[in-house]
Amino acid sequence: MKILRSPPAVLSFSAVLSLALVSTALAEEVTPASGKPPSDWAYKIGAGMVVMPTYEGSKHYEVNPLPVAEVSWRNAVSLSVTEGAKVTIRPLADEGFSVSGGVGYWLGRKESADKDYDDALRGLGDLSGNAIGKLGVEYQYKAVSAGLNLARDIGGDRDGTTITMKGGYKIYQGQAFKVRAELSTTWADDNYMQGLFGITPEQAGKSVKHYSVHDAQAGMKDVKIGVNAGYDITSSVNLFARVEAGRLLGDAADSPIVKNQGNENQFTTALGVVYRF
Repeated sequence: MKILRSPPAVLSFSAVLSLALVSTALAEEVTPASGKPPSDWAYKIGAGMVVMPTYEGSKHYEVNPLPVAEVSWRNAVSLSVTEGAKVTIRPLADEGFSVSGGVGYWLGRKESADKDYDDALRGLGDLSGNAIGKLGVEYQYKAVSAGLNLARDIGGDRDGTTITMKGGYKIYQGQAFKVRAELSTTWADDNYMQGLFGITPEQAGKSVKHYSVHDAQAGMKDVKIGVNAGYDITSSVNLFARVEAGRLLGDAADSPIVKNQGNENQFTTALGVVYRF
C-alpha cells in the first residue's frame, strides 16, 4: 500500500471525513482531577494523524493531520470539528436513552483527489460542499448500545440523505484503559449514491479512464466494523486510537471508480492525543 503524506497546513477531504469516525473514541469523559469541583463546561484540544482512502472507494491511501477541538456544556450542547454543532437530550427517566440533533459540514470532493496515483476522478468534476442536518437516537444498556442516525445534505451537489443503523459494545472499561467495538450499516438515497458513485453520460465522455455510464440507485451503501481504544495518561491527557474496516455494497461497489479503479474494501486508522480541561 502506497501512502501519500499531505501538506500539514492543509486538512484534506479525507481527513475531515475521518473526524466523525474518531468522535466515539473521544466521547468517554475523564474523571475530574481530585479536589476540583465539577464544571458545567468542558474543553478538548488535541492532534493526531489519520490514514484513509484518497476518496470513498479508492484503493490508494494518504496520511493527513487530525486536529481535535471541542467545547461542551453539561454534556448536552457541544461544538466541535468532529461533529459540528450538536444538542443531546435525555427525555425519559431512563438515562440510557438519548435524542440528538445538530448541523455538520461536508467539504465536498475534488476530481483531483487521486491525482498522485491513478487520477481516477479526473473528468468527473468537483462536488461542492454543504451543511448536513443530523438527527439521532441511541440507547445504552450497560456495555451494549444501539442507535439510528439520519443525515440530510442541505444544498450542495450531493443533496442526499442517509440512514445509519449502528450497535456498540464496551469490550473493556478499566479506570484508565477503554476499548469499544462498533458495527454499522448505512442506507443512502438516489441523490447521495448517484452523486458519489454514479457516472453520467457527460462524465463518461470526459473521464480520462473512459468509464461506462453507471446509474447508482438508492440502497445499502456499506457495512463497517471498528474498534476504538483510549488510554488516560493522566486525568486530563488521553491517547486515542481507532481502526475501522468497511465494505461498499450494491451500486456503490459496482461503480467504475470502485470496481475498475478502486476497491470495495475500505480501511481507516487514526491515532492521537487529547487534552481535556
